[in-house]
Amino acid sequence: MKISKLILSFVLSVTLFTQVLSAQIVSTGAVLGQSSVISSKEKLSQIISREDVAKKFEELGVDSKAIEARIASMTDEEASRVAYQIDTLPAGADAGMSIIGAIVFIFIVLLITDILGVTKVFNFTKPIIN
Repeated sequence: MKISKLILSFVLSVTLFTQVLSAQIVSTGAVLGQSSVISSKEKLSQIISREDVAKKFEELGVDSKAIEARIASMTDEEASRVAYQIDTLPAGADAGMSIIGAIVFIFIVLLITDILGVTKVFNFTKPIIN
C-alpha cells in the first residue's frame, strides 16, 4: 500500500513538470511571409543589428563596423555554421539549476505527503492525520 502511494505521488509530481502547449490560428499572410528564405549572412547581420546585441557588443568594446566586415568575409559554410549554432544553443538558465529545482520540488512534495500521512519517507516528520 505504501509503495503504491509513493508511486502515485511520484507520477503526480512528474506530471506537474509537463509543459502546456497552446495552438493559435495563423493567418495566410503570416505563413506566406515565412516562406522567404534568407541567407546565413543576412541572418547574422539581422542579429547583430538588434538593439540589445549591439549594446552588448558596445559594452565589450567591439565596433559594429568590424563585426559587419567579419560577417562579409565569412564563407557561406562558416556563416551557416554560426547561424545554426545561434538557432540551436539554449537560451536562459543552465540545466544544472533546473535539476536542482526539480530535486527541491520532489523533496517538498514528499515532505508534504509525509506530513499529511500519505507516505512515510522521512523519519523526522510526524503525520497530522493518523
